Amino acid sequence: MKRTPALFALALALALPVACGDTVSDVPGSDVDAGLDSGGKVGSDGSTGNDSGTKTDGATGECGTCPSGYTCGSANGKAVCRSGAGIPLFEHVYVVLMENTSLDTLDKATNTPNLKRMASTGASGKNYHGVTHPSLPNYIALVTGDTQGIGCDCKAAPGQGTCSAVSCNRVLSNCTCAAPMTTIADQLETAKKGWKAYAEGMGAACNVQNAGKYAVRHVPFLYDTKIQNDATRCANVVDLTAFDPETAPAFSFIAPDLEHDMHDPFPGGAQNLANGDGFIGPLVDRIVASAAYKKSGLLVVVWDEDDASGGITGTDDPIPMFVMSPFAKSGGFASSLKMDHYTLLATLEDGLALPRLGKAATARAGFEPTLADFFPDK
Repeated sequence: MKRTPALFALALALALPVACGDTVSDVPGSDVDAGLDSGGKVGSDGSTGNDSGTKTDGATGECGTCPSGYTCGSANGKAVCRSGAGIPLFEHVYVVLMENTSLDTLDKATNTPNLKRMASTGASGKNYHGVTHPSLPNYIALVTGDTQGIGCDCKAAPGQGTCSAVSCNRVLSNCTCAAPMTTIADQLETAKKGWKAYAEGMGAACNVQNAGKYAVRHVPFLYDTKIQNDATRCANVVDLTAFDPETAPAFSFIAPDLEHDMHDPFPGGAQNLANGDGFIGPLVDRIVASAAYKKSGLLVVVWDEDDASGGITGTDDPIPMFVMSPFAKSGGFASSLKMDHYTLLATLEDGLALPRLGKAATARAGFEPTLADFFPDK
């Protein structure tokens, strides 16, 4: 039979091998999604990558060489190296930490259109928890894998006195609890990856004094004296005005001020919710519209602890948590699996090819080890 050019092209296409992680959407010329834009739509950038030197290309399905312990796979039709727990490798991770809101409170709110949109277009957790009360120990746990024995919102600045059970509790916090700690920042530096903490209203870099709506206790890296006393490392803790999702390092920690994180005014109410929603909407839009996020990013918006709206018996109410990534489930996916700040830390570390710290590295009864439920297998 005479071979026409069209038949020859068809035969050649059928003979082509399929690369690791390929799906139908990986075929050249197909439309590969890259993440949610500001309207929750799917992007069009097909390439991905990460700081480990691993090449990832959503158009061809080639992972290149994955780090030790990672294998080539795919998520949302995009080829990517994945950890043993199934967490994709990310080039840029953005974590925004909000304040004192129970999931039930947010679900019942009628004045949070931006957060409602995130819930309907992205993915969220329905059984995510803080690890303790009050705020600061939760922040410390999220970046170190442990509360480090801190039981109050103590000070980072020196000269406030030594903390004890008497001076550091749910009522009193007139003491200094800054100390040498091993944080995710140490891990990132060891791995030759960049990091920054951005705090709204901080002013001068590495400011350890409260000022206006700026709260030092919401910037956990300032409680590590190895950072606080090192000018070079402390230069990574800066005002939020310096944040640009396109040029941000591998890991960005974002702390809004006391009004925009839903903490103030006190007691909490509808105004807190409106303040936080008005702030988080434009910030999330900026991040998910960036090429850095679309390439292979992860954005997590999470709260530190519940608002005690459940009363005495509701001391561990679920808190809100949103996950957005080109590799994550979307369209309103909601995970009912039980997770907490240690679960999130393990996920961040897996996603950046870092070892796990503290309780993020240990199995805990009833809790998921990672946020793997948020990332599809193909």
